[in-house]
Amino acid sequence: MDARLWCVPRQALARARGHDRGVTETVPVGTELPTRLRERVVDLEAAGGVVGMSATDLATGRHLGHREDELFPLASVIKLPVLVTLYEEVLAGRADLRERVTYRAMAKVPGSGVLKDLDDGATFTLRDLAVLMMTVSDNTAAEMLTQRLGKPRVENAMHAYGLPTIHMPLGVRALLYELVDMDWSQPGGYDEARERLRVSAGSGGRAVIPEQSDRSSPADMCRLMELLERREILDPGACEDVLEILRRNHSDSRIPALLPKGTVVAHKTGTIRGVRNDVGLVETPSGPYAVAILSRGVPSDIRTDVRIAEISLAIWEAFTTGS
Repeated sequence: MDARLWCVPRQALARARGHDRGVTETVPVGTELPTRLRERVVDLEAAGGVVGMSATDLATGRHLGHREDELFPLASVIKLPVLVTLYEEVLAGRADLRERVTYRAMAKVPGSGVLKDLDDGATFTLRDLAVLMMTVSDNTAAEMLTQRLGKPRVENAMHAYGLPTIHMPLGVRALLYELVDMDWSQPGGYDEARERLRVSAGSGGRAVIPEQSDRSSPADMCRLMELLERREILDPGACEDVLEILRRNHSDSRIPALLPKGTVVAHKTGTIRGVRNDVGLVETPSGPYAVAILSRGVPSDIRTDVRIAEISLAIWEAFTTGS
């Protein structure tokens, strides 16, 4: 798909990507996105870097997309597939959300979260870790769950849903160590990694290379949110639990930042050097829409967050006003 901005019916996109099995109809030529949304996307890319977005109005099927089939590093957005896979394991009887695991300080991961600041030996349920991973983007909780599940299991679950671009070769700890040119295959190194992250040392390594990092297309992340809202994966209770955890996200930047006060958003952000992402489900008076906004090579500061928020607002306007 080229870099032009298109608005096409979601049903057509689903047929083209195989979501409607047995249908081989070609996607029709699209029309350009609403002017305001197109301008906001152009503004962000003019400031440096690349943005991809995919959004679907679940009531009407209207779909908006830009670079939505390209690959982007996910950063902490990879925690959403980890969360969904945890619930897959629970439903299969291979895990129990009440299962308790012990936090060991030697396993702590730098960056966001609170577990790294706690004493060795504290115990948490798997659900506790899931809530920490999503609400405060706790890196140590994410690593503990990833070790419990296994990265191949996360990938296999996503691919079984028909989301082939979602890959997890690294995991949170490895990704952060790649970012600062440290060997993540060796244990320890927390203090050095924390300091190198603080000063933005290192080349970025595989963490910032879309084809080698934990990655996805915007289309597949948007589709994952759609599957959750439509209760087409897991079971209805598990889907609601996942969405409720996402609604409790402590971050109100990016997708929700400029939306009308009181708007309910279930979302997960992701941030590393040159990457600012957000994926979620937004409630509107006329029904919900799923949205994924991913970026690479963008300025690592608040200006990018604001531009993503402006894109989010333009998507809201397009779906709620029909413009």
